[in-house]
Amino acid sequence: MSQREKQSAMKEAEEEGSKENLQTTAEGYERLGDTYLRQGHTEMAFLQYDKALRIDPNQMNIRYKIGRLFLEKGLVEEGKKEFEAILKTDPDHALAYLGMGWASFKKGEFEEAEKNLQHAVELNAGLWQAHHLRGFIYDHQRQFDAAILHYRKAIALRPKESSLFNNLGVSFLLKGDYEEAIRSFNEALKFEANSDKVHNNLALALCKLRRYPEAIEIFKKGGSETSAYNNVGFVFLMEGNYPEAIEAFERSLEINPGFYLRAYENLNKAKAAYTPPSQK
Repeated sequence: MSQREKQSAMKEAEEEGSKENLQTTAEGYERLGDTYLRQGHTEMAFLQYDKALRIDPNQMNIRYKIGRLFLEKGLVEEGKKEFEAILKTDPDHALAYLGMGWASFKKGEFEEAEKNLQHAVELNAGLWQAHHLRGFIYDHQRQFDAAILHYRKAIALRPKESSLFNNLGVSFLLKGDYEEAIRSFNEALKFEANSDKVHNNLALALCKLRRYPEAIEIFKKGGSETSAYNNVGFVFLMEGNYPEAIEAFERSLEINPGFYLRAYENLNKAKAAYTPPSQK
């Protein structure tokens, strides 16, 4: 974003916050913070939320937003303190338990995260984010059936969320159920048609079913033709199919000889690992 665009966005945020003369109220500062957050100005959002709390310290939802900003900045303990402060005032604040779940997850405390997320959905059955995060946790623990169950619960609550279908597909991919993975990635693309991440995941699932020509075409949508052949070559390399890997890497370099350094490195790895039949 250019400097002019940034100035324009900030002016828009200030105008949004000043509507109805709300800029000196907790509600006005919160709205201004929300506008900054939508535009990616997290520091400015934090400042507005902080001003709102100084006016009205009892606004627990604003404190939750501050806690989430801390987590996004990697300040886990600071975020956790905000959620704990909410729960001292309101022990039944579902979002605070969701925040505690995120904090515990980021610290690798999966059992504690599970406990907090379970409490969150008991208080608010519509918190799809809690099921989404539980899916993450079970994926990390390689309990893919449990992860799939929670991603599906989240999808039932949020049926047009591309990231949910993508993560569901990743669980199926890790489980080895490639057909279901493909179905899930295709669902994700219905709601985010230009996602490079989903295209690359879909192509990888196609590779697992040895549908390589289709995989190359999908990899192209997630990057470039050069990267597509490099990606397929890497799959061949990991499978020990060195002749096919060499052919794919050479095709990648043929398309763009000077751009893709990784293809050169992968080609050398494949050649080093390959022993031609005549030399065996």
